[in-house]
Amino acid sequence: MTSTRERKLKQTGCDVRFDNLTRQLYATDASIYQIEPVGAAFPKSAQQASAVICAAADAALSVIPRGAGTSLSGGAIGDGLIVDFSRYNRQIADLNLEKRSVRVGAGVVLDQLTDFLRPHGFCFGPDVATSARATLGGMIANNSSGARVPVYGTTADHIVSLEIVMADGRIEKIGPAHDTLGAERNKIDNLVRAKGAEMAERWPPGLLKRWPGYGIERFLRAPNNLADILAGSEGTLAAIFSAELKLSPLPREKGLGLIFFASVDEAMQATVELVDLKPAAIEHIDHPLLDQTKGQLLFQAARDLLELDTKPCESILIVEFYEDVAERLSLLQARKLGLRTKILTDSAQMNLVWSVRKSGLSLLTGCIGPAKPVAFIEDAAVRPAQLPEYVRGLRSIMKPLGLQASYYGHAAAGLLHVRPVLDLHSAADLKKFRQVADQTSALVRQFKGSLSAEHGVGIARTEYMREQLGDDLLEVMRAIKKAFDPKNIFNPGKIFADGRHKIDNHLRANFTRPLELPFQCNGCGGCRKDAPTMCPTFLATGEEVMSTRGRANIIRAALELRVNGHDPLRSAELDAALSNCLSCKGCTPECPSNVNLALLKAELMYARHRRGGVPLRERIVSNVDLLGRIGCMIPSAINPILDFHPMRAVMEKTLGLSAKRSLPHYTSGRFDRWFARHAQKNGAHHARGKVILWDDTFVRYHEPYIGMAAVKVLEALGFEVTLAKNRRCCGRPAFSQGNLDAAADLGRHNVDLMNSTNASPARTGSTPILFLEPSCYSMFAEDYRELKIDNAENVAKRCFLFEKFVDDLLAQEPNALRFETRPATVAIHAHCHAKSIMNPAFMRRLAERLPGRKATVLDTGCCGMAGAFGALAEKYDLSVQVAAHLIDKINNQPPGTEIIASGTSCRHQIVDLTDLYPKHMAELLAEALV
Repeated sequence: MTSTRERKLKQTGCDVRFDNLTRQLYATDASIYQIEPVGAAFPKSAQQASAVICAAADAALSVIPRGAGTSLSGGAIGDGLIVDFSRYNRQIADLNLEKRSVRVGAGVVLDQLTDFLRPHGFCFGPDVATSARATLGGMIANNSSGARVPVYGTTADHIVSLEIVMADGRIEKIGPAHDTLGAERNKIDNLVRAKGAEMAERWPPGLLKRWPGYGIERFLRAPNNLADILAGSEGTLAAIFSAELKLSPLPREKGLGLIFFASVDEAMQATVELVDLKPAAIEHIDHPLLDQTKGQLLFQAARDLLELDTKPCESILIVEFYEDVAERLSLLQARKLGLRTKILTDSAQMNLVWSVRKSGLSLLTGCIGPAKPVAFIEDAAVRPAQLPEYVRGLRSIMKPLGLQASYYGHAAAGLLHVRPVLDLHSAADLKKFRQVADQTSALVRQFKGSLSAEHGVGIARTEYMREQLGDDLLEVMRAIKKAFDPKNIFNPGKIFADGRHKIDNHLRANFTRPLELPFQCNGCGGCRKDAPTMCPTFLATGEEVMSTRGRANIIRAALELRVNGHDPLRSAELDAALSNCLSCKGCTPECPSNVNLALLKAELMYARHRRGGVPLRERIVSNVDLLGRIGCMIPSAINPILDFHPMRAVMEKTLGLSAKRSLPHYTSGRFDRWFARHAQKNGAHHARGKVILWDDTFVRYHEPYIGMAAVKVLEALGFEVTLAKNRRCCGRPAFSQGNLDAAADLGRHNVDLMNSTNASPARTGSTPILFLEPSCYSMFAEDYRELKIDNAENVAKRCFLFEKFVDDLLAQEPNALRFETRPATVAIHAHCHAKSIMNPAFMRRLAERLPGRKATVLDTGCCGMAGAFGALAEKYDLSVQVAAHLIDKINNQPPGTEIIASGTSCRHQIVDLTDLYPKHMAELLAEALV
């Protein structure tokens, strides 16, 4: 890429980037392939898209349109210029309820549109499993469909018109109501009409999903509608900038029938027997997928609902009905299929089941070990009645090769996302990969099915298009390609084989090299969702490198030596990925592939420090407990210094601590000293025995009133409260700075202390240890084990978050505490680390044990403070950006609402950015005691 070409592309006014960081971020999508592009463009308007596409064409660069990068077939990668329509193009406009239509930008995410339409009683029919990040532009380009094809069909059925950018820069609107592109339309009409008989022979009726390539069979039925040609064209004809879409009314009622089977074959036969009930969907999930939910907090409620641990099965059919639900569910039960049946009509329970199904892709690729369920034959569809025989055919391919596979997906539509388990590091398995692909293509052709029914042709299936389509139909499509894109600018080499793409080339380096990576990221893009927890920096900025996937890709690039500089650990690319990670642990429960960026960040920073030493600022942050001891010696002198603007300016210049950020004051009455006096005076009988209260750094040196409140509550419950004598900082600050030697030393001391007879007056290894600060709790509960500290597991079993401990006790003995009755609203912001380990719903239950209180657990993610992160000058603005959603939620609470935030960082951020003073849950409870 020459500087002249770069300059011309940047002169378009579009945001265009050619740096190595961007190239590595966009070298992959959700597929198994990897191709480094020359750069990426981020147009804000159709005019900018037109300008940058023209400039790319003039520079002899190919253009690869891209949405969220969730393609499983490699459709969103290439060696030219990636044009990312998801970054800015997210406008929803022109809602017309009478006409039942709406206009969306190509970057609008399906869940975003769903949330917009729901209050009006409408939805967009096709509902893909990746709805939390799939863009409408991508869904149109793939003609996606999802689970409910029997009701809604495919995306092409719901297009009114498209706004597209042509290869020569023209911006056109196409659709039945638009008399545009007449020459192209007439040419396609003539081509398609001449091949009607060939289409009828190759594509007999009954298939519910799409055929590969361009929608010529749809165009034959509606010759004026060029949108049918563009739907499913995978960015090879033009770039889709916006679309006018048809809306569907929300179903009046829904119900699920779950049927559990002893084998996949039985489930497939049952699918055929259930089609006459006209379900909205029949989805199949099997035990390889279900096994991946074990031990995952996010899916435990679903496992409990399905009784998977007590009543195991081989597979499950999820049968969904709209309308006449009770009658049809009764008919389903009467058929007595499978091992057992479970009926669900509660929306929350149904959503739990769908959450497992929709996470299937990511769950399977999170399998531990080099062999993974690989997506390459996962998009083939046959007619539903052919499904049992088709599955038998697939097994006949797998069995001689000794392969296992997962068979999950859209049974009602005849499409199973079959994923053979292969180790692509192995030459033998690479050979099997090719054999399975070749034989499956032949099998699908035998059934006159579709090899690419919703995920696209992309790289994975291009070489099979001649076999699937035949020469005549392939040449018709090639002529259409030439009419739209005569210079082959858009996504070249896809659909039409030209030798550059094979199913087994361009494989990701980590799939084929014996490089052991400390994470399982599969590129599915779940971290790009709009829900507030994972990933907070992506939600704030929209930048790919700020997502968990982006960070994982850059870490992988560094470990594969695809970054600039001699030392990958000190590369600018790796720094961009790591330095902006909040270590919030949001990815730990929410990423189905179990990526733990907080741990990865700590370990990579530790590797840096081992080479170059721990920098001064990181050493200071690692020792906040020592600073607390010093600060509390002379708080009256130190606190004014912390507020003195000239001193703060010096601190910003020398240590990089932002002068805009308040610093916590030191108390004149340390909690541990107050407690020593209190314990001497307190001679009450404690019927429940002893507990150890972990007085963390901030409770001890900054917020002693929180510890006092906790003591009050625990003593009211009948406990003798003790503190851990000679405890040291839990090590969370050191851990977050990658100072793992210091964190491990602190951890070993604390674990030994808790196991010794000198830890406290408890003198026992079974006394519960209660934590007021969630980040200290997660250190004991999780991170000490990650640091491989001896006996950490035993200590972790005794550790409880204060709120959870109290709620569990009150669940057994509701009258153990007496609270005053007072009408009030309570809004609870749950700490990220607490949410990474447990479901925070109990916090609402605990607050509502106070008579008259109405509590809500806010749907919020990270506060953005994240320990020292929000205090750093270079991170302050990002910290505030991340906090925006939380602050907006808090500011919109009714007047007088009590704000509860049990994390010290969370309270700090809220105080800095609002006029409110949040409380710890212990304070709320203590103040209400009578």
